[in-house]
Amino acid sequence: MANPPPPLARRIELGALLRTYRERAGLEVGEVAEALGWTYVQKVGLMESGKRKLAPLEVNALLDLYELGTEERERVVELAKEARKRDAGPAFAADWAQTYLALEVAASHLKFYAEELLPGLLQTEDYARAILEEGRSLTPREIDRAVARRAERQHRLTEPNAPRVTVVLSESVLRRGVGGPEVWRGQLDYLRKLTDLPNFAVHVLPFSAGAHLALGTSFTLLHLGDPVVTFAYIEALTDSDFLDRPPHTEVYILAFDRAHRAALPRAESLEMLDQAKF
Repeated sequence: MANPPPPLARRIELGALLRTYRERAGLEVGEVAEALGWTYVQKVGLMESGKRKLAPLEVNALLDLYELGTEERERVVELAKEARKRDAGPAFAADWAQTYLALEVAASHLKFYAEELLPGLLQTEDYARAILEEGRSLTPREIDRAVARRAERQHRLTEPNAPRVTVVLSESVLRRGVGGPEVWRGQLDYLRKLTDLPNFAVHVLPFSAGAHLALGTSFTLLHLGDPVVTFAYIEALTDSDFLDRPPHTEVYILAFDRAHRAALPRAESLEMLDQAKF
């Protein structure tokens, strides 16, 4: 049986949902704090960013304040219950990485746009090791641990409740033979196997497609919950950004959709994968 999403993911999802309901109610952060008798106004921000658990009485007060309907109330109560559970043991990754991993586990649909490298979730151990060793900032033990974690994450792709995964790869990814010919062939073989999964789709965006909105960046869209909450995740060398406000996520959704439409259909994409070995 698949493991349930971690409490951290539920706290982040709950916080984003409660912020949506607050804004729909036309309330400012200070007004919420005053209505609930919270002298610490920043408590609202911590709650909405998933950094604070909510007691049942606090949840009920928010439900009344935001005037939620029956179905919305039930959803919030259930999320808050899951979010109050204790997180797993000590983490071995930075806070931003732990946040992403929690959201990845909870997502029902993952969308990757990859400009230069394959997303971590799709990397073989050899491919991942070749990338991590180039960083020069991790010890051999830390690299082993990071590679093992990436391999563990891949189990969810074949679980009964596996998420949908849609990948758009720039042709650049197929031209960058990370790790040398043998490692690259193994990576392509693994990616080709993933395409046989009913929940997995990969499309190649060829150089001939020209300019597009996503050009020059890589990002992940994570859709989770019901109603759906969308996060855009952008990773840099030392940190990352999580965007969940519509003015931002809508741009990334549009960028992905345009790249997806410009990419090759499945058959032609698979043909390019087969021809990318060298």
